[in-house]
Amino acid sequence: MNTELCFGQRYDSELGILEPWYTNPAMDRIKQMDLSDKVVVEWGGGASTVWWAMKAKEVWSVDHNIEWVDKISGELFARQLEYKSEYSYCPTHEGDQTINRDAYIKYYDDKKPNICIVDGVHRYECAEYAVKVLKPEILIIDNHQQDYVFMCPSLDVLLEGVKMERFIQPDHTDHSGNPWATAIFYLNEKA
Repeated sequence: MNTELCFGQRYDSELGILEPWYTNPAMDRIKQMDLSDKVVVEWGGGASTVWWAMKAKEVWSVDHNIEWVDKISGELFARQLEYKSEYSYCPTHEGDQTINRDAYIKYYDDKKPNICIVDGVHRYECAEYAVKVLKPEILIIDNHQQDYVFMCPSLDVLLEGVKMERFIQPDHTDHSGNPWATAIFYLNEKA
C-alpha cells in the first residue's frame, strides 16, 4: 500500500483502495449511502472510478487525460470490474469551444444515472447537462465554489431551492481563502 498520500486523500479500509478525492466529510456522508443499485456517470475520474465500480451497480466515466484513462482502465480490468464500468477518453480542455467539448459533456447521454459526479473540465456545462438532461437523483460537485476550478453563480441559480449538503475540508483553502468543499445536491428534494 502506498503510504504517500496527497492532502486530504484517504484509503478505504473496507475495500483496501484509495477513496475518491473529495473532502473527507463528503466521503463520510457518501459511505453512509446504499450505492449497490446506483448507476453513476462521472466527468473526470481516477481512483474515484475504481471506488465507484466497487460500490455501485455501474460507473461510466469520461476524462480528458489519456494517461489517467489508460492507468485506471488497466486497474479496472485487473480488478475484473470492466463488466460494470467504463473509463473513456475524450480529447478536450478547459476553454475548448469545439465539438470535442460537447462530445465530452454528452459522452454518456444514453445512460440513466442515479448519481452524476462533476470533477473534471467544463464543470458548469457538465453540471447543467446533468440537471437538465440526465436528471439524476444526486449531483456531486467537487471543488464547489473554489477559485481556478469552479466558481459558478449561474449554477447556484439553476439549483436554487434544491436540497444541498456542502462539506468543507478542515484546514484547507484555495488561493482566495475559499474552503475546499464538496457539494452534494439531492435533485428530487427541496431545500
